[in-house]
Amino acid sequence: MRILSNLKQRVKYLKFKALLLGKRSKIIKPLIVSNPEHIFLENNVRIKEGARIECYKEFFNQKLSPKLVIGKKVIIGYNFSCLVTDEITIGENTIIASNVLITSENHGINPESEIPYYEQELINGKVSIGSGCWVGERVIILPDVSIGKKCIIAAGSIVTKSVPDYSMVAGVPARVIKQYNFEEHKWIKV
Repeated sequence: MRILSNLKQRVKYLKFKALLLGKRSKIIKPLIVSNPEHIFLENNVRIKEGARIECYKEFFNQKLSPKLVIGKKVIIGYNFSCLVTDEITIGENTIIASNVLITSENHGINPESEIPYYEQELINGKVSIGSGCWVGERVIILPDVSIGKKCIIAAGSIVTKSVPDYSMVAGVPARVIKQYNFEEHKWIKV
C-alpha cells in the first residue's frame, strides 16, 4: 500500500492526466481529494473520472479518525463519492459501478436541538466491503455496514444493514433476495 503523501493537504481539481498510486494504480482526473494521507490504495486500482474522496479529520471541533483502504485490482466507475470519517475498507477484486456513494458518516438529526442539522455532531460507523463484490450503478452504502465476500448489490439499492457472504441484495432499503448455493452451483431466492 502506498499513502497519497505526494498530494497537498487539500487538492481540488488535479491538473494532470492521471495520478499513479501504488503499483499500476491510477485515479483519472478530474477529482476531488481531501486529506490524502488517510487514503491507502493497493496495486492495480482503477478509479474513473469525477471521483470525490473526502477524508474528514475534524467537523465543527469533533475529532474524527478517517481511513480509506482500497484493495488490489479494484475497479471503480465514474463519479464515485466516498465520505470518510471512520474506516472504510473495499476488498480486492471488487467492481464498483458509476455514481456510487459510500459513506461512514451521517449528520446528527436531533430536531429538538437549536443547532442546525449540518452543524450537529456526525454519527460515524465503519464500512467494509468484502473481496470480489459487484456494486451496481447508483448504489448508496451507509455507515455501520459490512458486506460479505462475493456479494452483488443491485443498481439503485441503499444498503443500510450488513450483508452475509455470497448474497445478492436489492431495494430501498436493500434486502437479501438471493444467496449462492454451492451444492447446486446457482443463486437461490430467499
